[in-house]
This record gives sequence, C-alpha cells and structure tokens, in this order.
Amino acid sequence: MQFLWAMVDSTRAALIGLNLIPVIVFGLFVGMIFKRGRSWMKAPLAVVPAMIVAGLWPLIYGAQAIWPDFNQIETGIQTVVLYGAAWAVIVAIGMVKAMMSPVDLRRPPVIVPLISES
Repeated sequence: MQFLWAMVDSTRAALIGLNLIPVIVFGLFVGMIFKRGRSWMKAPLAVVPAMIVAGLWPLIYGAQAIWPDFNQIETGIQTVVLYGAAWAVIVAIGMVKAMMSPVDLRRPPVIVPLISES
C-alpha cells in the first residue's frame, strides 16, 4: 500500500511540474517539416529540445538552469507524458497535412461500401 501511495504522489508531482508548451511547439515544428508516418520515431525529436528548453526556462528570469534528474521517477513520468503529447501533436499535424494535400484526380477514387449486403 505504501508503494502505491508513493507512485500516486510521484505521478501527481510529475503532472504538476509538467511544461507542455515547448513540446507542443517543437511537435508542431517536427510535424510540419517531416513527411507523414512513423510518428513514434519523430516524437523524440520534439521531446529532447523541449526538455532542454524547459531546463533553460528559468534563465529568462535570472535564475539557475534546472536540469532533470533522470534517477527520479517524476522525471520518467514526465518524459513518458511529453513523449505521448509529442506523438499526438505530430499525428494531428500529419492528418492536417494529409487533408490539405492536393488530390490526384488521375486516379479513380476507391469507394468503400459502408453497409455489407450479406
């Protein structure tokens, strides 16, 4: 029971200290410049710079840089959440790019029946 309480407390602390703005910005950038597909491989390209920006963020206010301690479970939880957020943003941008791409009118459209007749 003590272990579960520690996990809940660590998860709560990780989600409170989460900064999603850099991962959304870098996810949008990665989603726009790379081709669609294999988003799970492109997500680290958004997470790593986002973690660097989050570490350097206090320098704007004159404080010291705060680097993540990868031995803490909160950092692992934050990394997984940031990875998931980056993946979702990259997939969403890929879908938007696919919707906005021109349609090749030389190919006949593939009609998929919605109701089967059997």
